[in-house]
Amino acid sequence: MLQKITIIENVGRFEKALPTQNVRFEKCTLFFGENGWGKSTIADILRSLSRGDPEIIVGRKTLAGGPDQKISLQLDTGRANFEGGSWNGTQPRVAVFDSLFVSDNVYSGDTVSADHLRRQYGLVVGEKGVKLVRQIVDLDVENSENNKTIRALEAELTAGLRGIGPAAMSLQDFEALAEDPDLDSAIADKQAEVSRAAKSKELKAAAAASAFPLPSEPATFEAALSQTVEGIAADAVEAVRSHVAVHECAETTEPGLETWLEQGLPYKAEDTCPFCGQELRDRSLLEAYSRFFSEAYRKLAEDVQKLRQTCQRYSSGDFRNAAEQRSKSNEKQFEYWREAAGIDAPATIDHEELISRMERAAAEMDSALQTKAANLTVALDMARLGVPINAWASARAVIESANAVLDDYNREVEAVKATVDAGQLDSLTNERKSLEARKHRFEAKIITKVTGLQTKRQRKGEIAKEKAKLRDELTGHGKTITEGLGKTINAYLKRLNAGFQIDYKEPDYRGKEPAASYQILINEVPVSPRVSGDATGAPSFRNTLSAGDKSVLALALFLAQCNADRDISETIIVFDDPFTSLDNFRRQFTAIEIRKICDRAKQTIVLSHDKGFLRLLWDKIDQKLIKSFALQTGAPGITTITPYDIPGSTQPRHVTERMKIEEFIEGETHELSYIRSRLRTVCEDFYRKGDTGLFAEAATLDQIIRALNDVHEDHPFKGALEDLKDINAYSRVENHAEIDGDPYVDTNSDELRGFCRIVLNLTRGM
Repeated sequence: MLQKITIIENVGRFEKALPTQNVRFEKCTLFFGENGWGKSTIADILRSLSRGDPEIIVGRKTLAGGPDQKISLQLDTGRANFEGGSWNGTQPRVAVFDSLFVSDNVYSGDTVSADHLRRQYGLVVGEKGVKLVRQIVDLDVENSENNKTIRALEAELTAGLRGIGPAAMSLQDFEALAEDPDLDSAIADKQAEVSRAAKSKELKAAAAASAFPLPSEPATFEAALSQTVEGIAADAVEAVRSHVAVHECAETTEPGLETWLEQGLPYKAEDTCPFCGQELRDRSLLEAYSRFFSEAYRKLAEDVQKLRQTCQRYSSGDFRNAAEQRSKSNEKQFEYWREAAGIDAPATIDHEELISRMERAAAEMDSALQTKAANLTVALDMARLGVPINAWASARAVIESANAVLDDYNREVEAVKATVDAGQLDSLTNERKSLEARKHRFEAKIITKVTGLQTKRQRKGEIAKEKAKLRDELTGHGKTITEGLGKTINAYLKRLNAGFQIDYKEPDYRGKEPAASYQILINEVPVSPRVSGDATGAPSFRNTLSAGDKSVLALALFLAQCNADRDISETIIVFDDPFTSLDNFRRQFTAIEIRKICDRAKQTIVLSHDKGFLRLLWDKIDQKLIKSFALQTGAPGITTITPYDIPGSTQPRHVTERMKIEEFIEGETHELSYIRSRLRTVCEDFYRKGDTGLFAEAATLDQIIRALNDVHEDHPFKGALEDLKDINAYSRVENHAEIDGDPYVDTNSDELRGFCRIVLNLTRGM
């Protein structure tokens, strides 16, 4: 039970609200407050506390108020505090009837919406029904999230499968694949088949490896180096060689003397030497030259020269360039056939060593040929002949070996070309994709996704069963509640003399959440509370019920809910101006029903701006169970929660002193001195009643001011001290003997109105 409101700061109308002394609420607590003075704020504070919903408070932050909101409530079970945007402490059970209850659960303006019916259903079926609805809604939410996860996982797996597996493979087929540990080699083999089939035309046209240029047979060189010139006369050979021997240099020259002589012979003259130009008396040597350099000699010389040119192509880089180009070309072909057909490159061929050996052999051979060219008629001896021949044969053998390797490789290439068939491409591709899909299925991340998907599907089935069970339970519970509820509402409507009844039906279970379902019966003619489309000419909630009828319907629904609440004895029931738009006899009924609820509820709190209605309640309820309070001013920026004398305050307002001051402000004619004197008495009456513990029953304004001078700074009336001093000084002229020099001795109507406004602002809520 709420015992006391300790403080409210920066919430709604309350910049700061504090209780005076002797404020302790009772089982039935009445609050008087003028319109706009915070009654609805108190209702919302209790609603927020009961729901544990801080947004209700945060949304009511006082405009231009301080930075922090603060609420402290004392309940019989402990303290409840709102600070830092959240509640902590005791959380009582509270039901509130106010305009928000009506607009949330019954109607808004002239409209009953689907949301009204859904919230009304939750209201009438009670905590058990709401719990069942919440469980169903939670299952719907879980199912929605579960389905979203299933769709996402299926989409992810399907997208992965479409990028890997064959088009005909379904997700279910994919999930059912069995694991195979030897897939990698099978995939590699199948990929090779696919590649070959895909490139069949290209493969058939693709080049194989190129052999290295093969040097001449060693026998060719051996024949030239060992050959002599047949048919040369012995005396000619002797003469030429003797002459050459006489002139031979210590170092081999290029060209040799024999060659030089051969080249000069065509230039012979009849009487002079073709070499030196001296007169010839003895022509025997020249004739020996002619016989020596015969046709056979020239043929051998040409052969040796051609062989030297062959050797020089090696030394000039021709062979190196050709061999390197073929080696590079072969590397490209090896790479192509490896990718296209899975043919491994042959054993590494050291082309640099191959070229170098051939170049060295060519150099050796050219040296031997040069020696031969210098003396063509003499065969090289075996010691001189063997070295270049062996070097040449050895280098040539290396090239032959390399070419043999390339020949073996080319046979593999030709075998592939013979087997490729473009017509098998589609079937081979699907076979490879099936193997890749099987491998993909058992990747760690895919195993996790498939397992998660299967778990979510299983949960989907479980949710459907749980939801069906809860739905059956909710249907039975809702039917029981709504059958009794309709009878109770109609009983209240009859006692309220409403011109209609209500036909409460089984709930509407379409949609995510159940909704209330009822019709209004006017002269036994059913009228739906909801009208779709443009139906201004048809009977509807809007045009068949008056404002009072709508209020009656809302009140009857709330009272029926309270009547059906099994836990009402643990509930604080709050009424915020419950008689809005009700006729006088309906106000009597409302007061009687509130008295009944006071007997059953943990606590009943009624907030009203109508003193007459509060007096109705006061007179009907056991005085030991009831207390009344008012929301008043008393100091600028402060709202006080103070004990309130309902019987004493329900005298006709036109005879009260404060009413006279209000009439004067509004322009009615009153004696100025009378109004001036009432400023003092109105303040005295207000503050005496506002804190009976601080002020004596007959305390004068002077005594009230002295008491406020001494009271602690947190007292809610402390802020009024300076205004009360001014009012005391201004009004005492009417109550005491004249004082010389008193600036307030004369009464000015404009000045008096200013003080009247100060008094009215200080004493609001009387």
